[in-house]
Amino acid sequence: MQIQPVDTAGREGHPLSMYELTAAELATQPEILADLFEARHTGVVVRGALPQAQALADRINDAGLADLWASPNRGMPGGELKVIGEAATPTFTKMQGPSVEQYGEAARTHRATMARVFGELEPTARINHLFSGLNGGRAAGPAQFDGHLPWSPYTVRALGPGQQIYSHHDLHYWLAVYQRLPQALDRTSLLSWFITVQAPTGGGELTVYGLWGSDPNPPMLPTRFLDTQALEARFGKHAFDLRAGDLVVFDSGRHVHRVTPVTGDRPRLTLGGFMTLDTARTRAAYWS
Repeated sequence: MQIQPVDTAGREGHPLSMYELTAAELATQPEILADLFEARHTGVVVRGALPQAQALADRINDAGLADLWASPNRGMPGGELKVIGEAATPTFTKMQGPSVEQYGEAARTHRATMARVFGELEPTARINHLFSGLNGGRAAGPAQFDGHLPWSPYTVRALGPGQQIYSHHDLHYWLAVYQRLPQALDRTSLLSWFITVQAPTGGGELTVYGLWGSDPNPPMLPTRFLDTQALEARFGKHAFDLRAGDLVVFDSGRHVHRVTPVTGDRPRLTLGGFMTLDTARTRAAYWS
């Protein structure tokens, strides 16, 4: 395992540092998730976390799944992400996030939907194993929705050529759907995670900045979007080099981040969602 500090000399903002390890090293690691949650480090990459990534990509690319895809950012120039599943986050078409009813229905049908997409390759058990390893061997699993129904563990995401995810941060506990998150889970920050299933031909890089969402006077455009040009010029940053099968977890609740435009003819395919710890630090809980 390595801890890599990011050289931000001459730049504004908070320091950045990243863990990097292989899937084989997980069993020997300390509580990396707690380090990210407490802002001691910014992110972690687990190389080769999902060995069956290519097989999953083949399933996702199946034209027979066309009816499952939605476009939550439909109408956003250059930012149309396609997804299978429902995510508890604001989007261009649902500024207040999904309703409790919409999310609950997606959670109830998640298992059947992903069985259709992935069959016997459905990866939730593998994801639980990975997060347990990053949590010092402690329990990890989907959060409970209303105390009995698991939240959807992840969404499938496709970012096509010319599309990007604009600069933002993810501390969205104010959304109505989070009233259904168990009270034992910590809401002081939030981690994001995803597994790269298919890397794009070019671009599509997760870039994390030294600017926190809580910092005063962030650079804004007249449209009220964050000014990415100013972020690039002023703040420290780290662009993740991610390959098919790699897992990344990072402090998205604090750090402003984006995904750069995809280039070439191959879409960027990922599985991902959000994560927190319980207040007793005995369990990691994740959801989409």
